[in-house]
Amino acid sequence: MKTIMRNLNKLSKNIGKKIVRNITSFKMYPTSLGGGKQILTAGEHISQLVETLIGRFFFLKKKNLNNGVISKKMGRKVIAPLMAAAFLMTPAYALAAEDFSGLTDSQVYELGNSFMEKRDYGRAMEAYNYVLSENSGWAVVYTSRARTKFILGDREGAEADLNTALSYDPNLPDAYYVRGSFLYMENDFAGAEENFNHALELYPDYVDAITILGKLYFDTGRENEAVKAMSLAVEKAPSAATYVNRAMIYSKIPDASAANLDYNKALELDPNCVTAYLNRGMLFVEQGKFTAARSDFDSAIKADPKNASAYINRGYLSMESKKYEDAMADFNKAVELQPDNALAYNARGLANRKVGSSDEALRDFDKCIELAPDYEVGYQSRAMLHRDMGEYDKALPDFEKIIELNPDNPLAHYDKGCLYLEMQQPDKALELFNKAIELDGGNTYQFVMNKAVAEAYLGQNEAAVADFTKVIDMTDNYVMAYHYRGIVYNTMGMKAEAKADIDKVLMLDPENQQAKELMKKLK
Repeated sequence: MKTIMRNLNKLSKNIGKKIVRNITSFKMYPTSLGGGKQILTAGEHISQLVETLIGRFFFLKKKNLNNGVISKKMGRKVIAPLMAAAFLMTPAYALAAEDFSGLTDSQVYELGNSFMEKRDYGRAMEAYNYVLSENSGWAVVYTSRARTKFILGDREGAEADLNTALSYDPNLPDAYYVRGSFLYMENDFAGAEENFNHALELYPDYVDAITILGKLYFDTGRENEAVKAMSLAVEKAPSAATYVNRAMIYSKIPDASAANLDYNKALELDPNCVTAYLNRGMLFVEQGKFTAARSDFDSAIKADPKNASAYINRGYLSMESKKYEDAMADFNKAVELQPDNALAYNARGLANRKVGSSDEALRDFDKCIELAPDYEVGYQSRAMLHRDMGEYDKALPDFEKIIELNPDNPLAHYDKGCLYLEMQQPDKALELFNKAIELDGGNTYQFVMNKAVAEAYLGQNEAAVADFTKVIDMTDNYVMAYHYRGIVYNTMGMKAEAKADIDKVLMLDPENQQAKELMKKLK
């Protein structure tokens, strides 16, 4: 047995450096749209893929081993997929890929997985259908096809395939893992957790299941359990991927120091781990360490010159430094690399807006929304551009769409309220500012500030003074709050209070011309 395992591991290491994905590893959990921060699976680290596969099936199919001889079923489960993966790199593959002629079931199955990796879901379905027409009892293929059906919007068909997979192999952890992933994406956290735990009962070393369970714990407010789960994944499979996953939880808690240590460890294990560079770079941005952040984004691009997210992140950093030409070059590169990346178009649109290229910016925001019709930021970017151009009638529907997509987003209500203020409709603005404050819990001084402005417009002077006072209490010497409160006091005939506020404004901002003019009237 040890000899067989050594030989298989040696084979897996040779093939694993080249094959495109883990045959049974799925990445079905939600990630931010096109962003760099996402939970990794073993599939992100190619040198470990086949070893993970072998380890999993040897655990599940011990009963198929007899005196050191691999059974026929085991050969189909382990050796055939390894050979199929190697076949994908041969000239014969290209000739047979069109109609699957001359390919074994395992080769067609791996071809389907390759199509999935390329997001060619139609061809992936053809491949899986072909395999199942030849071999209807192969449970793992039903699991793969379920994943494809889910992506294509056939949720009922996906569930049927998972049920079929489990009817053939009730102890297939991948089926429970994938079902849990579906439920997770549908925000059925209890159902997802049950399925992930079932997968782990069948295979306690299932690192991908441990990892996504950790993310679920975090998303449901169980931070300590999330850290424990990610630490267990690190213990069972110390790799760049598992350290990155734990670092992401630390960064969200937030514990920047612990996150940084884990990113450093990930890069020690894999100096070309792009996600570690991207995420650590973003951590540096949050800490104001822009030079270190740029270095990490540069390293990410060096490790993977075709990674669009790296160019987008570096471009935003250039925007922060007002190096708009550099930013535009990076955003153009991201669009070139991924013409279907909505974030790249949004980023380039923001750069165009900054340099005054409104028409180009509008085209980019339109394209972003076309590619991602549920992406709130795209609508916000376009709405702000229309507002800049004074096209309030065009900005308003975009703000309304954002609220439709996410009615609990306080910023969406606030932005729409600001638009109504500019449209000189303070009554509607006030209603929206109140909603933003309700959703936010009254913790954002800008929301309270604009509520006070709307109240002042409406002649609700006492309410306005109370809210300007709240803003002053929430901030450290916010000039505008003193200035506006002084104006309202003056309107109310409270000259002494008005003079005290304008004195404060001139102490903080001696060159404030409006305050100087008002002070002349108060004397």
